[in-house]
Amino acid sequence: MLTSVVTVLVVLVIISALIGLYIARSMFLPTRGRRIASYPAPKKALLVLDIQESGNAGTGSAHPFPTGTRLGAMIEVVNRLIERFDKTGMEVVYVRQVFSNNLISRMHGGRIIAGRMEPRICRWVNVINDNDFAKNRTDAFSNRQLEQYLIDHQVNELYLVGLDAAICVYYTALGALNRGYRVTVVTDGVLTGRNMATVLERYQKRGITVMCSAEAASTLTTIIR
Repeated sequence: MLTSVVTVLVVLVIISALIGLYIARSMFLPTRGRRIASYPAPKKALLVLDIQESGNAGTGSAHPFPTGTRLGAMIEVVNRLIERFDKTGMEVVYVRQVFSNNLISRMHGGRIIAGRMEPRICRWVNVINDNDFAKNRTDAFSNRQLEQYLIDHQVNELYLVGLDAAICVYYTALGALNRGYRVTVVTDGVLTGRNMATVLERYQKRGITVMCSAEAASTLTTIIR
């Protein structure tokens, strides 16, 4: 009897450790991939990260635009940048957090899972194309289709906006650095519940550029298509 109890406890410890490793890998480790090439006509891309809502949220006046809030101010900045990138012929890409529909995701609290509960891009965000990629880790480069899209369009520089500046934006930035991208985080285009000054300092220590949206827009020049 004692042996059986010990065996069960050992199995539970092993399962807990595996779940812990899975969560740590998903949350706190950026992905790695092949280095991007030196493109003859490189482009810039705006990655709009995790500004999303439940697919069951509905529409209408019950959810007015959050004017005068930090979220509303961020979305206004993001929409201006989307328009600017589009007008200058650069890429705009949307990324949503969607956990895989499996037991581990459910056990560690994943509610925005693939299928019936899958979230959509926030209704207040200006969606100008079908470049919609779902990720199941904090780092958007966990979606290999996104990685290939950026390669196919010869992107070598990324501007990141969205949520959360301390987690998903940060680890996506690190995943981009691992592949040789130049990375800029737009300071008024991101939000976090943590101390923003500390978060931005961490970016700079890792070689990630931080600038406001006006500065970011000024770096874009129109290309002939």
